[in-house]
Amino acid sequence: MKKRMFSFAAILIIATGICINSMAQVKMPAVFGDNMVLQQQTEVAIWGKASANSTVSIKPSWDGKNYTAKADNSGRWKVKIKTPSAGGPYTLTVSDGKPVVLKNVMIGEVWICSGQSNMEMPMKGFRNQPVTGSNEYIATSSNNSIRLITVPHVISLIPLDDFVGSWKLCEPEMSLNLVLQLIFSD
Repeated sequence: MKKRMFSFAAILIIATGICINSMAQVKMPAVFGDNMVLQQQTEVAIWGKASANSTVSIKPSWDGKNYTAKADNSGRWKVKIKTPSAGGPYTLTVSDGKPVVLKNVMIGEVWICSGQSNMEMPMKGFRNQPVTGSNEYIATSSNNSIRLITVPHVISLIPLDDFVGSWKLCEPEMSLNLVLQLIFSD
């Protein structure tokens, strides 16, 4: 019986340590990540979650300034940062003790495309509806200045503050992966 109690106590201590350690690092929604694009010449909002009531430090490499935000009781924080003219790549370091470094960040124009079902059309076209010249376009689609992120369709009765996704570089593999992803999800 004592051995079981000792094992239970040890597991509880380890689990508590893991939970506390996982809360120590800043968490940011998927819209913030490696390869992201931020709108140029404006003040962009950066937000996330951290330990409750902690001070979060945000340091963009484009200006070297250190911005800070105070997390509320639930750990939510938000700060606005000035962005320069188009350029990059830059880094963005966010920390409340353990730094999270977002790499290959570009500053430029952010375009949100939405609204019509044809916005989801793969470059190759839909099944039995090919796009003329698509194979050539896919093969030559490399452009380090273009970044893509897709927000998936999700149905929810409550507002969501995150999604599953990540920024991708514009390259043939990405274009082909989008085609295959859409074909297999039909």
